Amino acid sequence: MLKLIEPEPQVWERFVSGVVEAEARSHSILRRWSRAVALGAKAAGPAHSEGVTDAELRSRRESLTERCVDAVQLVSRLATETSASAFRAVLSDAEGVVVLARGGAGASLHSADTSRLVEGASWAERTRGTNAIGTAIAEGEPVAVVGRAHLEERNHGLVCYAAPIRDPFGELVAVLDVSGAVTQADPLLEALVLASAHAAEQSLRLRSYEEMLMGGRRSLEAQLSGFPSLLVEAPGVVRQVSADAAARLGQSPSSVMGRPVEKVLPLSWTALVEAALSGKQCRVSGMRLHPVPHFDARGRPLALAVFLERDVPRARVAEPLPSSFDRLVGSDPVLQETKQRAARVARSPLPVLLLAETGTGKELLARAIHDASGTASGPFLAINCGAMPAGLLEAELFGYAPGAFTGALAAGSKGKLGAADGGTLFLDEIGEMPEQLQALLLRVLDDGHYFRLGETRPRESRFRLISATCRDLPALVEAGKFRRDLYYRIRGAVLSLPPLRRRTDKVELSRALVENIAQAQRGEVPPLSPETERLIEAHTWPGNVRELKSALAHAFALAGEGEPLAPEHLPGDVAEPSGAAETNEGGGRKAAEARALKDAMAAASGNLSEAARRLGVARSTLYRMLSRHGLA
Repeated sequence: MLKLIEPEPQVWERFVSGVVEAEARSHSILRRWSRAVALGAKAAGPAHSEGVTDAELRSRRESLTERCVDAVQLVSRLATETSASAFRAVLSDAEGVVVLARGGAGASLHSADTSRLVEGASWAERTRGTNAIGTAIAEGEPVAVVGRAHLEERNHGLVCYAAPIRDPFGELVAVLDVSGAVTQADPLLEALVLASAHAAEQSLRLRSYEEMLMGGRRSLEAQLSGFPSLLVEAPGVVRQVSADAAARLGQSPSSVMGRPVEKVLPLSWTALVEAALSGKQCRVSGMRLHPVPHFDARGRPLALAVFLERDVPRARVAEPLPSSFDRLVGSDPVLQETKQRAARVARSPLPVLLLAETGTGKELLARAIHDASGTASGPFLAINCGAMPAGLLEAELFGYAPGAFTGALAAGSKGKLGAADGGTLFLDEIGEMPEQLQALLLRVLDDGHYFRLGETRPRESRFRLISATCRDLPALVEAGKFRRDLYYRIRGAVLSLPPLRRRTDKVELSRALVENIAQAQRGEVPPLSPETERLIEAHTWPGNVRELKSALAHAFALAGEGEPLAPEHLPGDVAEPSGAAETNEGGGRKAAEARALKDAMAAASGNLSEAARRLGVARSTLYRMLSRHGLA
């Protein structure tokens, strides 16, 4: 606490007269007096009593007591505890206007009233000069002002102790002050004011947690238990650390708790928040950090859940993948890297966001992550957020009570959230989720509690969330069409799948798909003709793997038993390369096929069996090709 002790009488008198000796300039109070005078304050006090109207006072009091809910009780308790020494307890807002004043008696009360230490009065430095309330606001720290240390002469009979009250983000909310006769100055009052302001700040912080998630901070701490993690609160204090996390940091839990985060990781609160919001990876002392933000009701990061994972050197040999990833066939390097990352992420509790075009296999990847995770023994539930209207989606996701609406099942429904308890919930096309459902989903993700439609009893579900979308979520966030806090909540780990047109293993994938189709239909697995493989490589595949699988199923159905899948077996839009226009030179597929047919016949010297072998087609197909091109 900054203590401004009263100087000798002549120091104040010389300052007011404008004559200050050189040796007196070193007195700490002179700088504060000079600052107040520069702001417009006078030693004689303001010419008119400065304050606010009754209506504005009511407005300021309601605003402050709504934000600092314990304010009235706090001031009343302080007045009671200081009643023996006849001190007055005061609460001002962040601008120095007194909104609550309690206590005081006898001469002390008269002195306080004379000094305008009453509700509605302004005690900013520009108005009342150096004083505990105004100087605490100006200095940003607790202040004690004794007797003649006040700039105003009428306040020389007071001693005042004030402490700022800040919200969890360091923003000034109010100032708590006790004032009384200077003859009653007591160092114990300093400790009392400091402790009361600290209690008010803790109340503000806990209230922010209660607004953020059901069960408050205890609920969030419970969610982190069992994982190597830190809970870091704004503006950067480690509130909780798991034993595993402390061990990885090489410290004991007790030595980490309550310390500034930069002394522990070392990364500043600002750097961690930026990493959490941007999705950038943080590496510290052989560890990879995954900070997940939790926002208050105003969308500010109140706390970060920081998960610690042992860093994996980039040059190491890729670990064998769990068998669940075998269903994603292909040797494409980008796909393989995604599978490696997904396998590592599967072992963590992080939510996963899959960003990929429609038809690339997002649900296959989601199922692979589930099967390789700690929730593999639980259910895997999938729902497409863009496939149904908002009302139906809410009922499908949250469930409903019996008779909740017309057409509801008599027994009600526990919904996907209830069914996914202990397992994985896959929300496909989450970018299509209506805004009102986004708010409800955020609450579930924060504390695991939700309400079925038509019910007032909260239910609980613990599940691993995997979300997917083909839309540009950051752009939707900036456009206000997707909640920013929900976006950062679901974006624990971000994975992407390459579109088929960019994959280097299209033919390999096609052969595997044909084998699956043949096995499902208990037929012989046919080969792909060289021309078909060329077409598969050339096609742009706007429908991705889903389109490829459909095209190959079409070809399998049209080809004869054991006959190679030829271009004429493929759908027309695949067999005809995009943008190909037939010209006199034969720029299209038909002309290219005719040239290939002629070349094969010439190379085989007219031997039909040899020509069919060179083309990779059956003799029956060769006959049809010759007839189609008038070469029979």
